Amino acid sequence: MRSFLFAAVISLAAVPAFASGPGGQTYTEKKYFSVVIPSGWARHDAALGLSAEEKKVYGAEFLGPASGELSSSISVHYYAPGNLVQKTYRKFIKLHSKPALGANPDGNVYGEVKDGKAGNYYAKVFERRIFEYFPKNSMNPKKMDIYESYAVVPAKKGFFVLRYYSPLDIAKANKQAYESVLASFKPLLP
Repeated sequence: MRSFLFAAVISLAAVPAFASGPGGQTYTEKKYFSVVIPSGWARHDAALGLSAEEKKVYGAEFLGPASGELSSSISVHYYAPGNLVQKTYRKFIKLHSKPALGANPDGNVYGEVKDGKAGNYYAKVFERRIFEYFPKNSMNPKKMDIYESYAVVPAKKGFFVLRYYSPLDIAKANKQAYESVLASFKPLLP
C-alpha cells in the first residue's frame, strides 16, 4: 500500500500545473516557463515518440477551434542545451523561416525575421504560410493552406519557442488567443 501511495504522489508531481485565472488558465511547465492559456483551448498530449526527457524539449501543445478536420494549435516549448531537435535558436530560426534546402515547390510564403517580444522578453518573430496535405496517409489528400507564427526566445541556456498553427481560413479569428499567450509568457529559469 505504501508503494502505491508513493507512486501516486510521484506521478502527480510530474503532471504540469494548471491554475485558473481571468481569461484562461495559467499553465506551468515544471521549472521552465508559465503562460496563460485562453479559455476553450485544451492540452493535447502526443502519444508517440521520445519522451520530453529523452529529447530534452519540454512544453505543451493546446488545441483550439477547428476548420474541417484540422484544429488550430498554440504550443510553447523549452529546448534545453543538448536537446535532440535543434542545437541553437539560430538553427531553429534558419530551418523554419526559409524553405528547406532552398526548394519551394508548393509556393510557401516566408515572412521576414524581426525583433519582437514574448511577455517582457526579447524574441525573434516570424510568420509563414505553408501548404500541408490531409489526411496524411490518404491516397488523395486535400491540400490545405496553413498559417504559422513563431516567437523564439533565446535564454542563457537553451531557448523557448512559442508557435501558432492554424488553417488559414480561421487563422485571423484566432490569432488573438496566441497574442494573449505571448503576452503572458514568463520563463522560470534562472
